[in-house]
Amino acid sequence: MAKIQSSVQFKRYQPEQILLLPPSLDELIDDHHLVRVVNQVVDAMDIAGLVNQYKGGGTTAYHPRMLLKVLLYAYSVKLYTGRKIAKALRQDIHFMWLSGMNTPDFRTINGFRSSKAKEVIESLFQQMLVFLVDHGYIKMENYFCDGSTFAADANRHGMVWKKNAERFKANASEQCRELFKQIDELNAAEDRQYANTDLEERGLSATEITAESISEQVEKLDNIVEGCISKKDKRKAASLKKKLTEKQQKIEGYQKQIETAGLRSGYSKTDQDATAMRMKNDELLPAYNVVACCEDQFIVHVSLHQNSNDGACFAEHLEKLEQQSPVMPKAIIADAIFGTEQNYEILENMQIENYLKFPSFHAEQKKSYRQNPFLKDNFSYDDLSDSYTCPNQKQLTLQASYYQTHKRTGYRSLIKEYQCSDCKDCPFYNQCCKSASGENRLLKVNEKLEAYKQTARQNLTSEKGCVLRKKRSIEIESCYGDIKHNMGFRRFHLRGLKKAKTEFTLVAMAHNLRKLQLKSA
Repeated sequence: MAKIQSSVQFKRYQPEQILLLPPSLDELIDDHHLVRVVNQVVDAMDIAGLVNQYKGGGTTAYHPRMLLKVLLYAYSVKLYTGRKIAKALRQDIHFMWLSGMNTPDFRTINGFRSSKAKEVIESLFQQMLVFLVDHGYIKMENYFCDGSTFAADANRHGMVWKKNAERFKANASEQCRELFKQIDELNAAEDRQYANTDLEERGLSATEITAESISEQVEKLDNIVEGCISKKDKRKAASLKKKLTEKQQKIEGYQKQIETAGLRSGYSKTDQDATAMRMKNDELLPAYNVVACCEDQFIVHVSLHQNSNDGACFAEHLEKLEQQSPVMPKAIIADAIFGTEQNYEILENMQIENYLKFPSFHAEQKKSYRQNPFLKDNFSYDDLSDSYTCPNQKQLTLQASYYQTHKRTGYRSLIKEYQCSDCKDCPFYNQCCKSASGENRLLKVNEKLEAYKQTARQNLTSEKGCVLRKKRSIEIESCYGDIKHNMGFRRFHLRGLKKAKTEFTLVAMAHNLRKLQLKSA
């Protein structure tokens, strides 16, 4: 029997249908949607600091609580520019519901983010921490820390290097000295002014070229022009004055570049706060170093730095944490770059448990390291004689003690030098001594650092330490992975250190809101 084919049926479709009653936006949004989490958390915040940024008068302003919600939700869904956020406010029902159908333009959004939010962003982040602690999401017990570089909103080809500025300034100064000589030669009163003293004997070639010294020479040229009768001498004096003025402007420009760079190797022309840093793909780009810490993958503190060395930024990071956090962590877990004497000392003073690795920690776990008798760590030490004994049973006695200053942080360490009296005929010389000139074996010992490392070693190899070490790579690396890969945030959109700090704090808050939604779902 032949099968009867039924006609195709479609659901009703009338795009121009007029609704008698418009649907409520609230009914169209899922109960566990991220936008509701953002709304709940921001409603619980005290935004008095934001409100106080408004002076009053004139036309009505958009409510700062609404703008903060919109910004946080936008960052949570990978919208980082003012124009895209403004567009979403006109098209996306989630933004419409969150903003109460308000439609601020991109200038309003950018102005709020770059000015008003910038002034109170740390307070807002602190209130989010209070919310997470009060609701039991974090306890501030184990603090997992690491750093990562993010590209700045700057031209990668517009770098100013401090070494180049110093070199160009030195060349311009040398050219000024040559011009000074020509000016003195042109001055008819040279013999009367300097008698028989040669220019080099005055130390002119060694004197630093300053604005005052150039001004003196310009004044001398003006006097020459006034007193000269020869047109040839006047033209030469005018030419020298022009050249000297040009060199002065160059020297001032190079000096300004050196001062702007400060302790950094250089900076970007388009964002002078950004520093050249080596990225993961080996590119050298203007960037900022972000040091962040988390617990249970909630970011609890962030700080931005112009130094790519995470360990050198740790002291400033903890100082800001102490100012902002409602409670300090009980233990800090971090990678080997953080294991410095200064950082260990800070944790000791703050009475925080030390789980910072040190550079040789993983090497020490290897059998080949522990059984190598020629390594400094495997030399035996005698307290009574304050000496070390080498594998050939010769003593290395104390020769000198001095303080060594870290060039970036200014921290001073006490270094002791122990040296053997005679390694000449030692059968292990080639294995023990690295010097090609035949010098005796020398040990440089930082006793304070070694004591800190021993404490860290005991903590890291304990049962709790092994658990925390495994957890560290999951905790903080997952946060950076979510921000860079899932949220697509790899480059700042605002320029300047303070604005970039504001933007990354918004990113961190957005990450926490995304995590909060997963926890509460």
